[in-house]
Amino acid sequence: MELKPLEGIRVLDLTFLPPGGYCTVQLADLGADVIRIESPTLAGKPSLVIGEMGLSRGKRSITLDQRHERGNEVLSRLVMSADVLVENMMPGRMEARGFGYPQARDAGSKIIWCSITGFGQDGPYADGAGHDISYAGHSGLLSILARGLPWNPAAMLSVPIGAMMATTGVLAALAERSKTGEGCQLDISLADATSWLHAGNTSALTDTPFQIPESPDRRMYVCGDGRYVSVAAAEPRTWAALCKGLEASDLEDKLRATGEEAAKVAERISAIFLKRSAADWIKHLGPLGAAVNPVNTGREVIDDPHNQARGTFVEVAGRNVPANPIRVGGPEGTQAHSAITEPPTVGEHTTAVLTDAGFSAEEIERLRADGVV
Repeated sequence: MELKPLEGIRVLDLTFLPPGGYCTVQLADLGADVIRIESPTLAGKPSLVIGEMGLSRGKRSITLDQRHERGNEVLSRLVMSADVLVENMMPGRMEARGFGYPQARDAGSKIIWCSITGFGQDGPYADGAGHDISYAGHSGLLSILARGLPWNPAAMLSVPIGAMMATTGVLAALAERSKTGEGCQLDISLADATSWLHAGNTSALTDTPFQIPESPDRRMYVCGDGRYVSVAAAEPRTWAALCKGLEASDLEDKLRATGEEAAKVAERISAIFLKRSAADWIKHLGPLGAAVNPVNTGREVIDDPHNQARGTFVEVAGRNVPANPIRVGGPEGTQAHSAITEPPTVGEHTTAVLTDAGFSAEEIERLRADGVV
């Protein structure tokens, strides 16, 4: 079964930062025709979102100088032939340049206009600068992911979750438009989206936040080959399986050990894990139901047999990138994945897209000669 629920939906991607890239690659994987709008100065170069092929695949690319005096005229005609527009400008910036959501709405467009910003369209921080760490810190996420401050996240946290919220908003707005015939503007704040992660742990918003305790049954252990495994044997059944597999059945009644006793249990288990490689322990303990799994790094993630079996990664231009995780139809189902796997070159589809939007060949040639596209 081919999964293309958004087939026939056209998305204009005016973004140039990862939040927009994460959002629009999801829409492309779901079958939408995603068209990146990029500067003519980049024409002929690979269309990459901050150098990342994984966020650039599955899309088409056109050039348009939005600062040109005729740029808004071209953009307005493109908007009239599109269903969704995703942008990441500062609040009010596009309106100030002559074409934002109010202008599109007033022109009669029914477009879903998705604005992704750090702190949202209003509020005292709306015009503030920031990066991923800014929103993770503002939301309180940084204060609960590790024990004690400061620590420096080595990967983006707020950006992917914000992008997923943007995608969810677009899908909801498309469903609503199918009933009402009306478009809307989505106000997606990366800070708000990150704060939503507290929904299942509101105690994190108190002066005495709950944190999952560090205990022998839930931690990482280093093995004899230097690789780590994660242990999550927090129930009597999984803990008993772990103790049996480690030939340490005398520890079965120590699941709820605390303080010094817990430290001694962890020390004992640590010494046992050092006797064999991580792969050996996983092969031995896995069938017992001991909840022991690899802590993969780098290429190990791609080579992991489970990821290989499920097609968790796809190859794009010779590089492995994450595949869309959405599947329909159970184990034999189909993953959402765009048929266009390679990132386009900037401007590769300008003529085709403008023609679809109603521009004549003469108009397109004139726009090119004037440096508009």
